[in-house]
This record gives sequence, C-alpha cells and structure tokens, in this order.
Amino acid sequence: MSDIGLIAGTWTTAGAANAGYGNDDRSPHDVKERIEVAAQAGFNGFGVGYLDLLDAEKQFGFATLKSILADNGMKYLELEFLDNWFVTDDRRVAADQVRADMFRAAEALGARHIKVGGDFTGGEFDADHMTEEFVQLCTEAANAGTTVVFEPMPFVNVKTPQQALEFIAAADHPSGGLLLDIWHVARADVDFASLADIPAKYIFDVELDDAPLSFEGDIIADTFNGRRLPGQGELDVQGFVDAIRSTGYDGIYGVEILSTEYRQIPIREAVPAAYEATMKFLR
Repeated sequence: MSDIGLIAGTWTTAGAANAGYGNDDRSPHDVKERIEVAAQAGFNGFGVGYLDLLDAEKQFGFATLKSILADNGMKYLELEFLDNWFVTDDRRVAADQVRADMFRAAEALGARHIKVGGDFTGGEFDADHMTEEFVQLCTEAANAGTTVVFEPMPFVNVKTPQQALEFIAAADHPSGGLLLDIWHVARADVDFASLADIPAKYIFDVELDDAPLSFEGDIIADTFNGRRLPGQGELDVQGFVDAIRSTGYDGIYGVEILSTEYRQIPIREAVPAAYEATMKFLR
C-alpha cells in the first residue's frame, strides 16, 4: 500500500449500480465486501453513497462499520452526495434530511469529508447567498468532526473551480474546501495550467479518471457512462496532477470511474485495475 492517501470513490467499487438513473443507485455488493476489495487492491480510503450508507447502517450499525473500515486499513472515509443544501425552494426539505443523516454518519464513523454540489437544474449563481449557506454548512461539518468538499460541475450553477472559489474563499472556513475532479474541470473547458493559481489551502480533495477529449450526446449521460481509467483516455492526467501539486497541495486523491464498460467488470478485477492505473500518475 502506498503512503499516498487514495480513496476508492463510490462508483469505483459499486459494480453494476444504476448510477445516474432512477431513484435507486445502490450497489449490488454490500459495503463490507466493497471495503475489503478496495483494501486488497491497495486503497487506504473508501467512498460510499447515501443509500448504501443507510443500508450499511441497518445491516451492520455504524460502530461495526467503523471497525470494518479500521480493520481494512481505511484511513479516509468519503460520504456522498449532498446537493440542494443552499436552495430556498421545496427541494430543501429532502436535502436537509440527507444533510442530517450524513452529518450523523460522519460523526459516528469519523468521515474525512462529505461531497457536496451545486444546482443540477442549472439555476442562477448568487455568490453572496452561496457564501452564507456554505459558512453554515461548514459550521455543521465542524460540529460533526468532518469537512465538506464542493465539487464544481459544468452542468450545475457552479461550473468551474474559479467560480466555486468565489464563495469558498469568501467563506474561508477551515471545514470547507474545493474538490477538483479532472473530468468536470476538462468538460468545463478549464485549462489545467490555470489550476496552479488556486491557493492550496482551499483544495481539500482531487479526483482522477480519464475520458476522450470530445463526446457526442448528453453531457449528463457522458459523466455517468463515458469515463475511463487514468491513462486510457485523452485527458492530460499528469499535467492535471502536476498543476495541482505546483500549488503546494500534498493531500489525498480519489479515483472515480463511471463507465458503462467498467460496471460490467467484476469488482475484484475492476478495483485493482483502477488502483494501478491511478497510481501511475501519483508515484
């Protein structure tokens, strides 16, 4: 196992989960099996989605789940995904339930962070409102002993890292930072070299994968179905990593593979392949 902190993101171990479609994206594999497979592959971090997290609580209880993570050398736990944490319409009710569950789980499990995102319906970007809500979210995270990492995406109201920094830097809260995912950065047409200008203190997490430079059809379908292992696409993965490292960032990385082909591979083959492909760019 490497000394580098490397999280097996939710979809990397989820197998044939119905990612991105419908209301049930749970993995067909229980969380214990996924943790064990990730550990055997070399990962020292593990990511789990909301519905699988609730199932794991029912199956094992959080105390036992925490022991399973520790027994398998998992230093870092990632929970996802919280959206609509800042909206003022009727979506907020469901979001607040997810929020409460995730903070409760994070505190019980010692989670490193919770992934959060923007408005998937598009919506307007109000930096002042986002700042105010982000400060509150970060405060709740701190009270639960965890952090929140915001992931800009090209199809939400916060599309680029630079835009996200407008409220993350304004909030300037020690429990809230930026998640940089190579796929989202590339699809937002952000020059990887520009990432070198981001203050390292605001970068809390980095996710790697790969993809063709161009795609046909819907970008949402592409994000769930078109990703590849690092080095198997056309993105400049090493350039991305080097730009981030040039900021002084020396934190953790994650690998998030969302692909029609990848979901068809048994997880005991797929997860080690994801680990090896990613580590080629981090060693």
